Amino acid sequence: MMFTTWVDAELTRRGNGLGRADVRQAVIELPPFGAAPVVRLNDEATLQARAIASAPISKGDPVTSENISGLESFRPVGVHSDSGWLAYVVVGTSGYIAFDFRYNKQRNAEILGLADDYVETVEATYERALRPAVDNLLSAAELTVQAQMLGESQQTTFHNVRDKWLRDNERLGNAPAGFSATLQRLRRERAAARYGDGALSISSADMPNLIASVRAMIEHAAGRTGLVAVDEAMDES
Repeated sequence: MMFTTWVDAELTRRGNGLGRADVRQAVIELPPFGAAPVVRLNDEATLQARAIASAPISKGDPVTSENISGLESFRPVGVHSDSGWLAYVVVGTSGYIAFDFRYNKQRNAEILGLADDYVETVEATYERALRPAVDNLLSAAELTVQAQMLGESQQTTFHNVRDKWLRDNERLGNAPAGFSATLQRLRRERAAARYGDGALSISSADMPNLIASVRAMIEHAAGRTGLVAVDEAMDES
């Protein structure tokens, strides 16, 4: 698929006489939200790899097919952390493909960092300011869904779309059971928590379990989105 969809078209566009057999390594960068892919071939593509040595390698020695027998893992260098990617490399007579279709890692690092800040605020304040705490906990829960949707290059400003996305993914086994119920319970309190419209049905005694559930949602979202540290993401941009 990688060659059929991207590499062949790039070889034709360049028109320099190179064919598939001439491609020893390639990186396809896929920016989010449907932006045009960036295709890098051969010397244009830089890879970082964990290799299996077939002969002793001293510091400073070139790493070639003569002293490695295969690759354990590899990834491209220079791809923006918000982009998905595919990478291809030939080592000896073997070709290897790696890919990561999780988008918006840099943005999601920021979003999930904010969600964590909301939860820390909730923990510090819910016993004396329950309504704002419930509202902040809802914000944190919603941010976990927003991050996972961005990881799939989807974005929305509608609460009901996020709710459906989480329900569907929980049903498919892509999210632990109970996450959707937590979000819905907090959502039902939104008017009372944010606007003082009616009484809360959540008490201070309910908060520790809800906080633990939202923390689990943050941890799950971090794993699903390939979370990178904010400082690392900024360094790569």
